[in-house]
Amino acid sequence: MSAYEHYSATYLTGLYHSIKQNIENGFLSNAMVQELNLIAEAVSKQGVVILEERRAFRPFTECKIKLH
Repeated sequence: MSAYEHYSATYLTGLYHSIKQNIENGFLSNAMVQELNLIAEAVSKQGVVILEERRAFRPFTECKIKLH
């Protein structure tokens, strides 16, 4: 059991992507990949899967729909 299992899936997914981005930008070393694995494991126990790519989206209310 890791300490990550005490946090919500929402918090952990944000932390996961933040750590991953910092690794990619060179602020953290590749040694932090092990932490990513621990976070992903804790989140999966809550029934959530972390997607590797963050997808930007706009809420439906902000989308402009054109009807022809």
